[in-house]
Amino acid sequence: MTLEEFREEVRKLKRSNRYPADRSYILPALWIAEKSFPAITHDIMKVIAEELGVRPVEVEEVAEFYAMFHTKPKGKYIIRVCTNLSCMLNKGEELLARFSDLLGISPGETTDDGLFTLEVSECMGLCDGAPAVTVNEERFLKVTPEQVPEILKKFGWKG
Repeated sequence: MTLEEFREEVRKLKRSNRYPADRSYILPALWIAEKSFPAITHDIMKVIAEELGVRPVEVEEVAEFYAMFHTKPKGKYIIRVCTNLSCMLNKGEELLARFSDLLGISPGETTDDGLFTLEVSECMGLCDGAPAVTVNEERFLKVTPEQVPEILKKFGWKG
């Protein structure tokens, strides 16, 4: 998607009149950007601010606050490993270490081929399935370190 195409998407969003205030469209506009670009850059934030009639800093604050938005380039697949209490009590740390070891990256990093980004997530609301992992929007529950290679292979990891 080009910046002009994105600008038009934000305009369409605003014309939908779903929200009571211009600021209310920041989150949905950022979500469109997240799905459309490798990273939400300052240029993208500027387009959102211009189209919504808000200050650029307001868009930046929201983009930086939520972990679901990436202001640095991300991989095709975002792996999130829950590190909240339920998951940690069920060997979540071992799970995170296994992903890290197999991918050769630390949390917050992206593999050299641009395929995977590994992230730590603070509660996914999946405590009954602890430890929990998501890859993009797909959920994996009660994951063991032994299952990690199969999860990665499902998304193109060659090992």
